[in-house]
Amino acid sequence: MTHPIPLDTLSDELVTLVTGLSEENDPRNFALRRDFTSRSLKSHNFGRTNQFHVEETLDGLEEKFRVLNAEDLADALRDRLNELSRSSNQLTPEVLSFILQLSDQPLIKSNVEDLELLKPPEPPPPLTWSDIIRDDPLTEEGIWENVDFAADSSDDGYTEDTQEPSVLTEDNQDSSTSNENTGDIRAFLVAADNRDLEELQKAQFWVYQVPIKAQQVNVPLVAGGVEGLWLTTELQVVREVLFMLSGLPTSLFKMNTPNGKITWDKKYALGHSSQPSFHKILDSFAMFGEKLGDLRTWVKSKQTVLLMQTFRASTEEWLREYNTALSDIQERFIAPTPAIVVSLIEIHTEIQRRTRPLLELSMLVTKLRNDSKLGPRKFQSLELLFDSACLHQMTGDAEIFQFMAKLFFECFQTYLKPIRVWMKEGEIQGHDDTFFIAATETAADVDLDSLWHDQYILRQDDRGKIQAPKFLHAAVNKIFNTGKSVVFLKQLGGYNKSITPEGEPILDFQTVCQSNGLGPLAPFSELFDTAFDNWIKSKHQMSSQILRERLFSDCGLWRSLDALEYIYFHRDGALFTTISATLFEKIDRGKEAWNDPFLLTELVQSGFGSLRCVDAKKLAIRSQPGKYGDIHNRRRSVKILSSVSITYSLPWPIANVVKMGSFSVYQRIFTFLLQVRRSMQMLERFRILKDGLRSPTSHDDDDDDDDDNGGGGETELYYALRHRLLWFSNTIYTYLTALVLVPNTSGMRQQLSEAEDMDAMIEVHESYVTRLENQCLLSPKLGPIYQAIISLLDLTILLSDAHALYAGEKLFDVTNLSIPTHMSQSTHHNRRKAKKNNGHADSSSSSDEFSAEEADTSYICFQDTGYGERLRKMREQFERLCGFASVGLRGVARAGGEPCWEMLAEKLEWGTRADSRMPSG
Repeated sequence: MTHPIPLDTLSDELVTLVTGLSEENDPRNFALRRDFTSRSLKSHNFGRTNQFHVEETLDGLEEKFRVLNAEDLADALRDRLNELSRSSNQLTPEVLSFILQLSDQPLIKSNVEDLELLKPPEPPPPLTWSDIIRDDPLTEEGIWENVDFAADSSDDGYTEDTQEPSVLTEDNQDSSTSNENTGDIRAFLVAADNRDLEELQKAQFWVYQVPIKAQQVNVPLVAGGVEGLWLTTELQVVREVLFMLSGLPTSLFKMNTPNGKITWDKKYALGHSSQPSFHKILDSFAMFGEKLGDLRTWVKSKQTVLLMQTFRASTEEWLREYNTALSDIQERFIAPTPAIVVSLIEIHTEIQRRTRPLLELSMLVTKLRNDSKLGPRKFQSLELLFDSACLHQMTGDAEIFQFMAKLFFECFQTYLKPIRVWMKEGEIQGHDDTFFIAATETAADVDLDSLWHDQYILRQDDRGKIQAPKFLHAAVNKIFNTGKSVVFLKQLGGYNKSITPEGEPILDFQTVCQSNGLGPLAPFSELFDTAFDNWIKSKHQMSSQILRERLFSDCGLWRSLDALEYIYFHRDGALFTTISATLFEKIDRGKEAWNDPFLLTELVQSGFGSLRCVDAKKLAIRSQPGKYGDIHNRRRSVKILSSVSITYSLPWPIANVVKMGSFSVYQRIFTFLLQVRRSMQMLERFRILKDGLRSPTSHDDDDDDDDDNGGGGETELYYALRHRLLWFSNTIYTYLTALVLVPNTSGMRQQLSEAEDMDAMIEVHESYVTRLENQCLLSPKLGPIYQAIISLLDLTILLSDAHALYAGEKLFDVTNLSIPTHMSQSTHHNRRKAKKNNGHADSSSSSDEFSAEEADTSYICFQDTGYGERLRKMREQFERLCGFASVGLRGVARAGGEPCWEMLAEKLEWGTRADSRMPSG
């Protein structure tokens, strides 16, 4: 490629800039480096830039801008490329390629407005004669006349006259007149008139004492005469008062700088007023000055909090207006148009009226300064202004009320800025401690399942109170929820700032307090609450409504709630019967792996996988090892089922509504229902004995278990007890499902559909879970009643085991045993003897026999008591536990409990009344 600029010239400049050598200071080394540089530049192996590739890259960049809706940036690029094409040269592709390689995210970091800075400034318009004449018209007299330069020039030297100038007086005025043509400058000197200066000096009452004469005093001044007093006028006192109130030094008033105390010089007196009266009015002026001085001192202090800076600036503005009012008063006395009367009392009345708002503000600032020493409350200024406005409105002081209310709204606008950003964008600006919302320490690592609860918190003090102005406490939750809704929507994707309306109600004194037509009739607190609530609604309703719709439609809230009902509340009874029957069969068979989590997970996934609302992959069974995990304790009680828990993973948006803590209640309800189903299964699995086999049979002489009544009474007692237990199990199951789960779930769904925002939805679900825990008898205060019901459910296993053994002895059939049971050697001997004497027994029953090592008698000792005795003890236990549960439920229901407890107690009382008709055996 050709080089328009000689390489030798470029090489010379390059060597000089890099090495500092030149032909003048070191010609030999300079020549060597220049030749090396020139050869390197001329013989380089780098290819020329592909100009077509550069053009394609620029066209692609322009197209990218237009696709991403950056039309202004694309137009600016195209305009400059078109302009460059008209003046390009051979180096243009290299320059453009170099610029492209230096570019860094042009779409994000480019700003079209910055191009305006590259435009050269417009040159000033040329100066014309019309502009000159307009600024300096050529109308001066004699400007067009010819100038005689010779008249002003002189070749004579200048001789200084050293004579003393004489003052022109009336005596020598005539002689000076005769000598006015002599050219002596002394003739023009006139004697000064000192009368005005003397009057001015006499007006300085603080310099020249004006003695008081007896005839000048209209009223007695002080006891003991007028010695030592300086007479002054009301006009002079008014001027000193105005200077003092403006914060300027005076002669009448003295300020003690350390404490800001203002005193006055007691040597001054008015000729027409007594000293006590004069001192009293000066005391009042001094008090005004002290308060204003405190206010001015505080205004000069440095404030680091933005809210306090606004408060200081507003206070400074009100002080400036006050100083303007003092200047207006001074102007009336400096240049009075009509004749006015100077009255110190009138000035005091006027100044007192103008100073009252600032005096109240000074008291507020003093309280603010004192309270800040007790602890940091950086929003206390707002609270004090709000309380002061409310107080003065209630007392009917309209002037102070308007002053405090206007000042409050000026400061509140600053406090609104972070609230507005939070509610509109879901962001917290900087580290403003005055804002009551803060990000948690683990906000960056928070899980999506707890995004709503754990990413942001409300600031609270040591006493648990929200660190926000007390007049905002009622609206804090709405503000907090609105910002969290925006954060949640951003995480869901598709959030657009346009969903929040740009217009918002104006919060100022005119709009809040004077636009409603109520005037002073409505309290300021209510007016502010109404206006601020409307301001919040302008941002809260839209974001909350969109989030609710996203949860209901896109996130599948209803589908997840359906899945929880099917899984934990046995909504599909037939489906759950199939699953529970398989689980109970494993328990009855005494398998070691009955609670294997992998097998049980496969069982529930295959069972619930047919439901559209359930994602089977998110189902899992967990087994807790413990006292119910080994074979020796596998079926002693229905409590064995509490070692099995089922988990279902919800989508993260729904997991923020259904909190993780709620699943413990869901799991306990699931276990309770499963335990009731277990008891019902144990009672329903036995077949009824034939009538021909209910008669007493022969027994060994040493068998004392059967009484003289024979087996018929025992069988009737068994069926009566079995009926009551079956009735009890069905009653509990019906109560849990029909009276608790179904109506509460239906009500919860209705409340969720009417919830205003996500926090309301969470509260609805938490209250729903709390009601389920109480009404399902799972709360700690109902623990004894729940334990009584579990004992009654355990009684079904006791009855089934006792009857299985009895039926085995009578019919040699152990196929209905829930588990193998220990038998003593005598019992085992009797079985074999009875088996031998009964020819109808099938030889296949030998396969159902089991050894003593395969059983466990630690739960029921069958060989110690007879069958009838055991049934009677079970009946007594049933009556006692059922009566206890009924009485307990009725007691807690009458003490302000749930109405459903009363219904359950009534049903259980039916059972206890029916127990009295059970056969005694």
